[in-house]
Amino acid sequence: MRIKKSLILAGPALLTAVTLSPLAASPAQALAVTSAASAQTSTHVASKPPKEKKAQYKKGRMAGYSDGRSACEKKEPYSLKYSGGGAYQRGFTDGYNSGYHSC
Repeated sequence: MRIKKSLILAGPALLTAVTLSPLAASPAQALAVTSAASAQTSTHVASKPPKEKKAQYKKGRMAGYSDGRSACEKKEPYSLKYSGGGAYQRGFTDGYNSGYHSC
């Protein structure tokens, strides 16, 4: 029973060691792989945004869509003319892309 537990605990560690060190990779490459893996792990852990952020995103998306749609109809070149941050910016960017590519 003790051997089975140690194999269960050591198995993932050995698997990780084998996959992260293919053909004696340099320490810089190993560090890059490890940091990329940890960055991906942290981005998947997200909480549900509050209603305020959803409202800001929706407002930005509607404004971006109308701007993108009018730029497309006027045959203007693609140019996203909004700078800022947060939920409104993400919504505006998504909406502009959707509106510009809709015609």
